[in-house]
Amino acid sequence: MNKVAITGFIITIIFFGDLLYSQSFENLTKTVKEITPDEKYYPMAKGSLLFFEAYKKAEPDKIIKVKAEIKDIEKKDEKDYFYFYAPKVDIRYLIRRDKNGVYMRVIRYPFPIFNFSIEANIIPEVNFFKFPLKAGNKWEQKAKASAQILFFSIERNITGKFEVVKREKIKTKVGEIDTYLIHAVVDQGDGKATVEKYWYGKGFGYVRADTNVHFAELVGYSIIDEETGQRYEKLPEKVNEYE
Repeated sequence: MNKVAITGFIITIIFFGDLLYSQSFENLTKTVKEITPDEKYYPMAKGSLLFFEAYKKAEPDKIIKVKAEIKDIEKKDEKDYFYFYAPKVDIRYLIRRDKNGVYMRVIRYPFPIFNFSIEANIIPEVNFFKFPLKAGNKWEQKAKASAQILFFSIERNITGKFEVVKREKIKTKVGEIDTYLIHAVVDQGDGKATVEKYWYGKGFGYVRADTNVHFAELVGYSIIDEETGQRYEKLPEKVNEYE
């Protein structure tokens, strides 16, 4: 995979890498379930929506309005993954969650040159958000990302080093949010990496990202509470502009 393509792959992981977690099919049909305190920092259920405003660092005045939706459930390796889709940027993820953390298995993203999308399989799945949540906790993940581009199969070895930096409250357009800040250093296989910053908020999951390429932040939501089955929301102004 060329540098442009793998960079798009990593940016995409960062951009929404973080928006989903897993339930069993039985719990999905019931909607209501009991979750641990750590899991509340990555809560999501089928039908939940998150709204983001983002911009590329190279084009800070060009705001991108994105609606991210958990649409369904898919099975990979005998495990149930949430299917997340953000049509505005043509991004698709398969993510699951268990008592030990949140994992990414598949990502689909636009190819940066031609007008079609690539689906990359990540083996083994990457644990990008690890429990317990405690400042100072560090872990490393190694995986192989493979994709089919036209008639060619591309593989790339990737390494991610993650750290729970701190717990902090941040101010956003939806109010003050209790978050954990995670730093991730991802080596795309060329020995080069930069620190990426992600904030995960209690009751929301992914709420902010600040990287050398882009910035993104939560500006609205319509979320189904796992424990009660109730929907609660605060929609952004001109919500129809979010796609």
